[in-house]
Amino acid sequence: MPTFGDVMRTIYNILVVLLLLCSVTGCSAMYDEDMPSYDKTTLVRVGEAAPDFTVTTLDGSSVTLSQLQGRTVLLVFFATWCPDCHKQLDAIEAIQSNFDSLKLSILAVSRGEEVSDVREFVNQRNYTFAVGVDSENSAYSLYATQYVPRCFVIDPLGRIVALSAEYNADEFTMLCDIIGSLMQ
Repeated sequence: MPTFGDVMRTIYNILVVLLLLCSVTGCSAMYDEDMPSYDKTTLVRVGEAAPDFTVTTLDGSSVTLSQLQGRTVLLVFFATWCPDCHKQLDAIEAIQSNFDSLKLSILAVSRGEEVSDVREFVNQRNYTFAVGVDSENSAYSLYATQYVPRCFVIDPLGRIVALSAEYNADEFTMLCDIIGSLMQ
């Protein structure tokens, strides 16, 4: 039976996540009319179940998103040629040690590229998180129609709780705060 403190902590965490989600959503309103419409190209929404897919990682193993259920997942779609993706992935590499690796899975998925190109890129940049290759865009096409990087925070129940397009340091900090609140 949960204690009163446990219930209050859960309510507090839910409120923090809701406030952070409102903050992240509010950031999208700051884009001017000449900026790309990320909302129109995003196929999934906060609160929805994350579409399941399987990718092969650079070490040759297969990762199916639904197999990560029970953990918080930071899913990022990227391309090796994309400067904002470099910033996003560098930021992920820098913060991953801040989180309990038993509760958080980081999965970066290259969109529309060959394994050899992705392997060379990852080796040059010394990324240590799991990297999958989606050469045919089959996984990416479940989430969006264009633009990278794309980040999706998925809760332990498999629902999308936050998302972002392109790299913005402030939005990334908010995503990290959401991840932290899910892991408490």
